[in-house]
Amino acid sequence: MSFASSLCTFLPFTSSRSDKRVSSLKRSSVHHRVRKSCNKNGNSCSPILRAVADVPNDDEGQNRVEENEWTSTTFQLDRILEVAIKAANEGGYIMRKFGSEGADIVKTKVNTRDLLTQYDKEVQDIICSKIKSNFPNHRILGEEDVAPGADAAIKATKDAFIPKQSKNDDGEDPNGDYVWVIDPIDGTTNFVSGMPLSAISIGVCSLETKEVVVAVIYDPFRRETFHAIKGRGAFMDERKISVDNCSKIDDCLVATGYAPTEESSRFLLETTTNLTKYPVRSIRMLGSAAIMLAWVACGRVSCYIEESLNAWDTAAGALLVAEAGGVFTDFSGKEYDIFTRETLASSGNTEVHKLLLDAAGTTTTASAQR
Repeated sequence: MSFASSLCTFLPFTSSRSDKRVSSLKRSSVHHRVRKSCNKNGNSCSPILRAVADVPNDDEGQNRVEENEWTSTTFQLDRILEVAIKAANEGGYIMRKFGSEGADIVKTKVNTRDLLTQYDKEVQDIICSKIKSNFPNHRILGEEDVAPGADAAIKATKDAFIPKQSKNDDGEDPNGDYVWVIDPIDGTTNFVSGMPLSAISIGVCSLETKEVVVAVIYDPFRRETFHAIKGRGAFMDERKISVDNCSKIDDCLVATGYAPTEESSRFLLETTTNLTKYPVRSIRMLGSAAIMLAWVACGRVSCYIEESLNAWDTAAGALLVAEAGGVFTDFSGKEYDIFTRETLASSGNTEVHKLLLDAAGTTTTASAQR
């Protein structure tokens, strides 16, 4: 059974208020199974399951839950996470079905190295449909709705977070309080080639603060669901994850990549040269920012560095890394925000992160002087 399927079994609530009325018997069964899971896993229990486990189960508690807990903002992010996981799994089914042996290229974007398949749009449509049916007022920033190129991506991201002044009759913003930032297939070149190294990335941001508050990265080929809610830790399926404990640069396994531009290619070559001079243990280029960030979060790689990424490439991964105990900055050392394009995610050791900044900073300084 997949994590999404078990989640559906555990969770007694959906987006509809009427759907929240669950019988006492069913709720009792749900609580028994969830508490058993959480007691077994202790502090590593997924927060969305622990939220259910902590709700009272007696008849008096049932009424209090119906009137207060299940409709409170406490569960809003849990509901968002639930929908994001379900949407990612539905999209992931398409990726497994049609991408395991490779997929045809429909067209190229910036150049012949920037690819698009028919499934990029199909997966995004599946995810968007799930969002709109559950949260019709939420905003969506999806990669396939944005013109190619960095300038278009920057503008689209800024536009997605413009505050709306109009209010409905209830005094609420009809555009909702959240922005879903989606990369339907991160690692399209791998997907086209039949390489099982691509993922769905969904980051949900607060419109007011612009912070990523919910993250899901789903690897459909390994069937691994990386997820996080701000302030509650990071998880792979039901297991709590953390970054590795690399404290010396020569022990670090570094992941990197590059965008399909000459400038980004030059950055990759020069930064890689800088890293090998330290030296680092080894360097890997996997072709998917989402997977590399998820792997930093779970300790499979020590750090990830890349020169120019869009919001949909990094939003989910940035929260996962932070919640797993890591650090995500640009090349000046500034903490990540949704507009950050330079990517340096590490396990958080101060000395190691500084050396990585030096490796990237030397390259970007040299590029600016050309």
